[in-house]
Amino acid sequence: MIQCKSIYAQRQAGDGQRVFVDRLWPEGVSTRAGAVSQWLQELAPSYELWRHGYDLDQWPQYRQRYRAELSARDKRPLLERLQQMAREGPLTLLYGTSDAQRNNAVIIKELLESWQG
Repeated sequence: MIQCKSIYAQRQAGDGQRVFVDRLWPEGVSTRAGAVSQWLQELAPSYELWRHGYDLDQWPQYRQRYRAELSARDKRPLLERLQQMAREGPLTLLYGTSDAQRNNAVIIKELLESWQG
């Protein structure tokens, strides 16, 4: 099972492995409070994509561009690691934004679930 949560959310019993997938560590969150198993900065959107961000009207384009970035050869082993973690137990992808519906963790989750068939 893969789920997405804000890094600001408290750890829950069913979270399993908690992996932070943003570029920058959020202000005001200690590593202990974040209860992060791993921080995979390499899976965060590129600086260029992150810098431009998105608004609600541009979410489909942002999602498409980020998925293209994730298809790069150097990202595949990291995504496969996440997929293996999800096979072994619950996996929680953590994001640092305030939008629970539109963030890079959601896109990673969609991609991993599409691989499962």
